[in-house]
Amino acid sequence: MSAKEWIFPERAADGAVVEEFCARFSIPAPVARVMINRGFDTVESAQRFLDKSLDCLHDPLTMADMERAANRLRLAVEKGEKITIYGDYDVDGITATALMVRYLRELGAEVDAYIPNRKSEGYGVNSSALQTIAASGAKVIVTVDTGITAVDETEYAAALGMDIIITDHHQCKDALPRAAAVVNPKRPDCPYPFKDLAGVGVAFKLVCALEGGCQGPLERFGDIVALGTVADVVSLTDENRAIVEYGINKLCSCPNLGLGALMDIVGKSAKWNGSSLVSYSVAPRLNAAGRMSSAMKGVKLLLTEDRDEAALMARELDEENSLRRQVESVIFDEAAKMAESQDSYNKKVLVLARRGWHHGIIGVVASRICDRFNKTCILISVEDGRCKSSGRSVDGLNLFEALSSCGDILEKFGGHAYAAGFSIKEENIPELDRRLNEYADRIFRREPAPRLYIDALIDICDLNMDTVRASQLLRPYGAGNKNPVFVLQEARIIALRTLSEGRHCRLLCEKDDRRVEVIAFGMGSLADEYGVGDIVDLAGEMNINSYNGNERVQLVLSDMRLSRGLPGDILPNRQDFVGIYRYIKSQPQPICADSVQLAARISRSIRRQIKREKLMGALAVFDDVGILRLGALGSMVRIELLPGEPGSKVNLDSSPEYIRLRRSLEEGFNC
Repeated sequence: MSAKEWIFPERAADGAVVEEFCARFSIPAPVARVMINRGFDTVESAQRFLDKSLDCLHDPLTMADMERAANRLRLAVEKGEKITIYGDYDVDGITATALMVRYLRELGAEVDAYIPNRKSEGYGVNSSALQTIAASGAKVIVTVDTGITAVDETEYAAALGMDIIITDHHQCKDALPRAAAVVNPKRPDCPYPFKDLAGVGVAFKLVCALEGGCQGPLERFGDIVALGTVADVVSLTDENRAIVEYGINKLCSCPNLGLGALMDIVGKSAKWNGSSLVSYSVAPRLNAAGRMSSAMKGVKLLLTEDRDEAALMARELDEENSLRRQVESVIFDEAAKMAESQDSYNKKVLVLARRGWHHGIIGVVASRICDRFNKTCILISVEDGRCKSSGRSVDGLNLFEALSSCGDILEKFGGHAYAAGFSIKEENIPELDRRLNEYADRIFRREPAPRLYIDALIDICDLNMDTVRASQLLRPYGAGNKNPVFVLQEARIIALRTLSEGRHCRLLCEKDDRRVEVIAFGMGSLADEYGVGDIVDLAGEMNINSYNGNERVQLVLSDMRLSRGLPGDILPNRQDFVGIYRYIKSQPQPICADSVQLAARISRSIRRQIKREKLMGALAVFDDVGILRLGALGSMVRIELLPGEPGSKVNLDSSPEYIRLRRSLEEGFNC
């Protein structure tokens, strides 16, 4: 078994359509196949995808309540009523807040901003905040990136003499707030054709409605809108592509003063595409303010018109991000050690709690723990008897539904299939652990492997500058439009070495008398698992490696596995089963070991080549028929023989796991 499950397109791209795309759009065949396999399989749909002009932006007035919202704000400006923008503390909320404040100030409005404190107030509109805003003299509140569930709070605002205009992009509940306007493309009755705008995208549409067009606002605020859109990981399809393409260009050429100061700190690297620059450098620094102190620092950075002040605030955010990284590193190390020290191998859900964990950081760490161990993870911060938590889930387990089954012991929870948060009493944590794992046990016998979605097969001759440059037409990359992952089959490893003290790995592979360089970031262990001469399938992204003025195409590895063209290296035979079983039986129980190192030890012991994939397949079959119990924790495995000798009637070939493994090798793929 590979460490990841490779998911290929359901059917091969039609050859005639590939040829038509190559001729029509002047692109090489691999790029044409990517577009077709992603559903853009007609010239018309492909043209719409490639078209990132402002002509593809939809009319904001087709969004439900948009005209009411715009008219109420025009009236407020005309009458001189004070307006407060109420945002969320993430980057989407920060950018949406700054966008609305900047635009309304252009109109001459009296406007300020309010973002609740993550620690003391939590998410969403709250009554205490409404009291503060009313006391400041505000008559109109515009929510951005929040408010769609604030039914009671909207009534309370009205009682305080304020109108609320809600702009949001989150899922609606059955009852909408009785507000002056509720602008959300996900409203069931909203005819707006695109539903995946970020919170800042909805706010931008309100600005366009007030302006009477989109071009002017995009020219002035496109970088702010793109930043929030990319950071909120919404689908970069439809009009989001045009918004982000335009905004990233502005960010890299003529950005907002505050964003320019941040860019001066993080630098601009040609090796990153623009959305990567946002995701990995700019957005985390804005996010750090909301996590560590106050999100209003981010808003003020985007509002300032003073260059010196912008530089100072950008440095402060950079320092906060450094502190965030330090705190995150400590929490991650502590959580990882807790997972490794507990009986976690056979658990499907890790519930980890500790006093003093920063509640603004635990969500990020939960995601990293989930990735590290391939298990659903709940991190709980305990403070003065109050417990706040954040969770992330693997494929196949709906975390929101799992928590719903424990609703009677939770004080408050919300989220979706892959991420959720909740509050719980400390004494109920053990019961939560028990129930979640029982729930997960009913869903699957063992955790499904992480999925890697493949876009197209390539020949080694396709790894060239033309393919890399043509693939840039598919940008901007992000959620819903990932950097394409290509597969090169049956390449021979001719050189392999580790880099950066074993953290990374560089390979040189060969096929059909051509060579390709492969870089595997964070995969130094490949040097223990594979060797020169192995025939492998490579999955990865193409890019251009620039060094000392020289440019070469390389494959940035996503995953690697033994070639499916050589099933004997992967599918265990009877001798393999016998040898592996005898080795396990000879060892003290249970066996806890790294799977790659265990495969090497078994190979030496039985004098047969057993790679990790073959070992894990054999162990899964043994577990399937009740010979042993197999648990996993990332790359580590725990093996324990069950009581009794396996009878002679045990037919491993008829094991469902063995049949699944054999079929996966027989089916092959073509895309």
